[in-house]
Amino acid sequence: MNSDTEPAPGPYPPPGVLVAGHFREEFGYRVRRPGGSGNWLLTYTLGGRGLFRQPGASLSAGPGDVVLLEPGAAQDYSVPEGNHWEFVWAHFQPRMGWSEWLRLPAAGEGLYLSRLEDPRSRGRVRGAFFGLLADALPGRGLQEELALNGLEEVLLVAVREADSAGERGMDGRVRRVLALISADPASRHDVPSLARAVALSPSRLAHLFKEETGGSVMGTVLALRLRQAARLLEHTAGSVKDVSEQTGFESPYYFSRRFRQHYGVSPRQYRQQRV
Repeated sequence: MNSDTEPAPGPYPPPGVLVAGHFREEFGYRVRRPGGSGNWLLTYTLGGRGLFRQPGASLSAGPGDVVLLEPGAAQDYSVPEGNHWEFVWAHFQPRMGWSEWLRLPAAGEGLYLSRLEDPRSRGRVRGAFFGLLADALPGRGLQEELALNGLEEVLLVAVREADSAGERGMDGRVRRVLALISADPASRHDVPSLARAVALSPSRLAHLFKEETGGSVMGTVLALRLRQAARLLEHTAGSVKDVSEQTGFESPYYFSRRFRQHYGVSPRQYRQQRV
C-alpha cells in the first residue's frame, strides 16, 4: 500500500503465464508502473470503485466492470478518496488465438473496458474468476490450463457484452489478419503477404492495423511468437535452439535477446522459474 502522491513504481508481476488474486483495498492503495509490464492485466470489480489513470485519460471502474491493460501500457490504479475497492485480477500471457478477444472498447492508451450490465453475465464472470483463482497455482500444468479456461470465459463474456452494446467494431480485414497470424505465428508472415490475403496494399494494411489494434503487424507477429515460445519452454523439454526454430526465429541468439526484452529473463531462466 502506498498513499504518496507519486508512489514508487512496482512491484512488477513475475513473467509467468498466469498470476491472479482477490483484493479488498481502502483509500491509500495505489499501484503505479509508468512503463507497464510484460504481461496483460485484467481486473474485474466486485464492489466499491477503482480509479485507473493515464496521461490524458482516467477511468472509474465500478461493480461489473472488466478492465484490461495491454503489455507496456501505463499502469496507475488506486482507490479514490472515501471509497473501498474489492476486485479480482490476473496478470497473464494469452493463449494462441486470443488476439481478437483482447480488443475491448478503448478507454485509453492500451486501456480497455467492458461494462457488464446483465446480472447473469456478472454472475458468470464472478464464478469463472473465482474458479481460476482456485486453479492458478504456479508450476501446476493441468491446473494452470484450467485457470486459463476460466480466464478465457471471462474474456469471451466481456467481448460478447461489448458486441451486444455495439461498442466493438474491428475492421473485418484486420480480424482476418489477426486470425492468420494467430493460427501459425511461426510462418514467414510479412506485411505484403498478409496484405494480399485481405486484398489491401501493404501501406493500407499497416495503417489500418495500427488504427484498429494500436500495434504494428510485425510487432504482433513477434509478440505471438514469444508467447508460443513461452508455452513451449514451460511444457516441453526442447532446447532453446529447438524452441527458437519451432517459433520462427532466425537464430537462437536473436530469439534469446527478444525473449529477454519481452519477459525480463532469458529463456533458460524462464523455464527454471516455471519448474
